[in-house]
Amino acid sequence: MSGDGLLSLGRADIEGLGITPSEVVDALDAGLREKGHGEAIMPPKTSLHGPQRAFCQVLSAWLPRSGGLGVKWVTIFPGNAARGLPAVGGLVILSDGTTGRPLAILDGAVVTAWRTGASAALAARYLARPGADCAGLLGCGVQGRASIDAVAAELPALRSVRCHDAVPAAAAAFAAAAADRLPGIEVVVCDRPEAVTSGAGVVVSAITMGDDVAPPLDAGRLEPGALAVALDYDAAWSAAAMAECERFYCDDTAQVLATKAHGPRLQQIPEAIAGDLGELAACLVEGRRHPAERVFCLNLGLAVEDIVTAQLVVRRAREQGVGTVLPV
Repeated sequence: MSGDGLLSLGRADIEGLGITPSEVVDALDAGLREKGHGEAIMPPKTSLHGPQRAFCQVLSAWLPRSGGLGVKWVTIFPGNAARGLPAVGGLVILSDGTTGRPLAILDGAVVTAWRTGASAALAARYLARPGADCAGLLGCGVQGRASIDAVAAELPALRSVRCHDAVPAAAAAFAAAAADRLPGIEVVVCDRPEAVTSGAGVVVSAITMGDDVAPPLDAGRLEPGALAVALDYDAAWSAAAMAECERFYCDDTAQVLATKAHGPRLQQIPEAIAGDLGELAACLVEGRRHPAERVFCLNLGLAVEDIVTAQLVVRRAREQGVGTVLPV
């Protein structure tokens, strides 16, 4: 594992490292705190939109203080489900932040799932009501599962999860696997999307984005004191549902505004953004003000999150002697 080659890490390599959701949440917390203090370079995503709702993105970030430097190439092809293939794929390329030398190339799907789940848990760390014991999940795919795993690790009082998926088999599979992944937590499969919010202190949405389906979660569904975390842009929550929340946060304000300006997404989000996860981590803005406050956090996914997660993975892989070294 010397610095003379490019470390290649596949899905099985990464999943076998024993990295916990809490470790990824802590890595994101540190990286976003660095960004919150203005010590990260992160341009807006570059997006390529194709047929049948497929799109690709390039995400890049440089964290000079902690040495993180890299880029992620991610593809999202919703039609892959019919082909028996994952909808999300891609690669992360990590370089040395001091010398620029290439360090590693990693499976991007695992990194994306882990950091996306950890971003929901980080929002819960700063914005959830203390003692929240029930979570709701709309969308039981890879990102939804990773999010509940991370939220469960972050919220020690969590005792139940209410879930729904447009594909009933996905919700059933999530519930069946919960006994191993979420010991001591009851999973209830709901027959309607809006039922996931009942009694939930944290509600995570991670549905497939589409232009032909109205958001299934409307105003009046989120209970007082609850936190909504959207991992699917504005696909799951109506404009009225977002507007009725007392405070609206996001993972990165500049990226949200750039995405809105580019269109067509996010055209009806609230005008006032109370802060982002980097500012919360850096203690530059206040979080939840009282237990009954409804709070919304829109997480689009950040390159900083990908890079710090990849750094964690590469450090652990080198410690364990995992991966294949390729010549460069």
